[in-house]
Amino acid sequence: MLPLPPEKIGRSDSQSLATLPDQKAGADRSNKRYFGDPEPIGVPDTTPLSKRVCRLSLEDQAAHCSPANRLSGAMDSDTRDFAMDADDGLQVTLASDAPLAKTVPSRDDLSLPEGRFLEVASGFRWLTDQNARLSAFFASGGGLHGLTNPLKLSMSPQRSELLTETRDSVNRLVHGAQALLDGYQAFLQLAGDSSRKVNSLRHEVPQLINRFNRLKQTIRSGLESITLPMQAAEKGQLSPGIFHQWEADCRQLQSCLQALNPDDAEQVGSVHELIFALHQRFVKALAPVTEASGQGRLFRKDHVTYIDCTTPDRLDEKAPILRRSCIKSILASGGSGTVISMDEAVIVNLKIDFYVSLIELLERAEGGKGRTLRLTFSDEFVCFHEDDKPHKLKLMWFLGQLLKEIELDENAHSMKLSYNDVTGEMIVECPGMILPESMQDAFEKLIIVLKALLSVGVKLMYMPIFEGDQWDSDLLAHRLDRGIATEADRFAFQRCLFLMSHLNENEWLRIAPCRRLLSKHHQHFIHYAHRLCIHHQSLGCREKPEESAREILMSDEMSEDIRRELLHHFLLLNPVSAIRLIEQVYDMGYQFFVINPSCNYRLEFYVPPGQPLEDCKEKITSALREHGLKYASQRVRDDRDFVLSVISEYPTELQDLSEGLRNDRDVVMAAVTKAPIVLGDASERLRSDINIIRMAIAESIFYLPAASAKFLKDRECMLDLIETNPQAYSYAASELKDNTDFINAAKQRNPEVSKYLR
Repeated sequence: MLPLPPEKIGRSDSQSLATLPDQKAGADRSNKRYFGDPEPIGVPDTTPLSKRVCRLSLEDQAAHCSPANRLSGAMDSDTRDFAMDADDGLQVTLASDAPLAKTVPSRDDLSLPEGRFLEVASGFRWLTDQNARLSAFFASGGGLHGLTNPLKLSMSPQRSELLTETRDSVNRLVHGAQALLDGYQAFLQLAGDSSRKVNSLRHEVPQLINRFNRLKQTIRSGLESITLPMQAAEKGQLSPGIFHQWEADCRQLQSCLQALNPDDAEQVGSVHELIFALHQRFVKALAPVTEASGQGRLFRKDHVTYIDCTTPDRLDEKAPILRRSCIKSILASGGSGTVISMDEAVIVNLKIDFYVSLIELLERAEGGKGRTLRLTFSDEFVCFHEDDKPHKLKLMWFLGQLLKEIELDENAHSMKLSYNDVTGEMIVECPGMILPESMQDAFEKLIIVLKALLSVGVKLMYMPIFEGDQWDSDLLAHRLDRGIATEADRFAFQRCLFLMSHLNENEWLRIAPCRRLLSKHHQHFIHYAHRLCIHHQSLGCREKPEESAREILMSDEMSEDIRRELLHHFLLLNPVSAIRLIEQVYDMGYQFFVINPSCNYRLEFYVPPGQPLEDCKEKITSALREHGLKYASQRVRDDRDFVLSVISEYPTELQDLSEGLRNDRDVVMAAVTKAPIVLGDASERLRSDINIIRMAIAESIFYLPAASAKFLKDRECMLDLIETNPQAYSYAASELKDNTDFINAAKQRNPEVSKYLR
């Protein structure tokens, strides 16, 4: 047993049980660079969990307190943000602003190079690079930010310069998209006229060209509509009433550039949709163009197409960039896609279930980066709603942390992580790989991680991992850029590992290679988490577990650190079972208390143990109204008055009450009145009570099977129900339905019962 330190029990609304002294440095602590060194635990948060939806951890508040965010947060479209002058029109009250960052390529970089489309390999490489260059326009600092926040643009004293930069960025984006379209045409020409697949793609091109030409005219008009009013404003000639139209024009132009509907991208409603449509097409065209041009060797294995465009019989006899074990790892991923091998690069387009990855292994990456491994990762190319975005960002964060944990950049100069909010893509780049073998090792580790990522993706949709679980692209960037893991990062990462462990045996075996890449501490953590998962699943199936949760958590082989960590994560998954364990592990005895759940490793309380009931009764009642009984101690759940005060609001918690309370008529009636389905959790005696059963089936007869077997065999009780609802006959015990006297009696009570006779 772990004693509960008396100095950690106070009388405030939220108290915490801090880490015990012997838990601060476990022998199995990970020695990995990012998650290795725990930080001191901070001050407990007294805010109830249900009220933390907009609360950030201290580490993340900095991301929302930057000057840019304070500025944008202080603005809205109300005219109070402007100083109006009758003579001079719209006047700016903002003092200063920073110029847009120039992180996008130049016009020359985006132009179609001469001689590039003489070979399949070099042509495809250029198309891939051009796609990445154009995607950079949609990232933060890509030159289009002024259209995203037109209000901020209009109020900046540097708005003329910013508008000029925006116009230049738009023109370069359109120029680059035209070059991509021209390059795609040139790529198709390499196949000649012999391939039906290529000819089918070629026949689509004129339609794409016409649609893009119309879009370019719309964009030119849009640029004029946002430029001319600003020029008039500089001369003091802009009427205030024009501003709202100008703001709408900015957003319309932004839509013409950035909007994306993947299911309808060939309509080219935006530049982004053209880029998307062309990317899909040149990847699809790669195999038939290679085959028709005779410039490469092509073979297929399972669902992967391999295209070898390397120079045959090279004098230097250089080893292939992808070794045999790399090919095996691609096949083992279970994904589908295309692998193209060139003399100086390998490009892997791989789709594993819902996730799409473009992995580049480059011997000489642009910008002097040398040997580089680069991943561009996104979910499947389908439309996602804003409600899905936090889930997507959480997944991107976990991928980044997982790659840090396995030290993907172990033999590289660094690892750069970035996220493009418009394209929905995460980019991971490891430049300066020391040896070809280093890049190959990193590639194989990357494939293993991408395969394992499937096991946690959907689970993240509903589970908070940070306090408040607030997500946007700025917060994601802030969290990805941390050089050292914070306590919040460590908890969130282990939360994801805990969710990853909740798998069936086949899935558990599938992620075995990824588990082996983790630190020893995390391997032990996920091992015990999986055992808890099996226990939890057995209870959910109403089966007897092979081992109790207490046996798992009190294993002599488990370190105190892991025991403490597991308890907190188990608390968020299964509070009722976890609190029983907490009472045992911390030797709390039979006391009144209510735990305050939180995304950290402190055990916090709304009402801590050790207080007289008269002093904390009101606080307990308040906490129960907030969360129900799930975070309450066993003694609170055994208290009839407390249970009656909340069971009608949280009726499904009837199943977690003591046998005595599930046999309490008032308690059961309060629960069944609100949720008839919980009748099955009542005692045998009350599931045979005809008045309670009538109450349950008043809403729907489909709740009748929850009655006891004894009741369903009772001839008179069933006839009474059939008299008011003939369908009740369907749920009678088989021995009654096989009895001729019962059938005749049922017909006499209610002739409609004939419809339900077999």
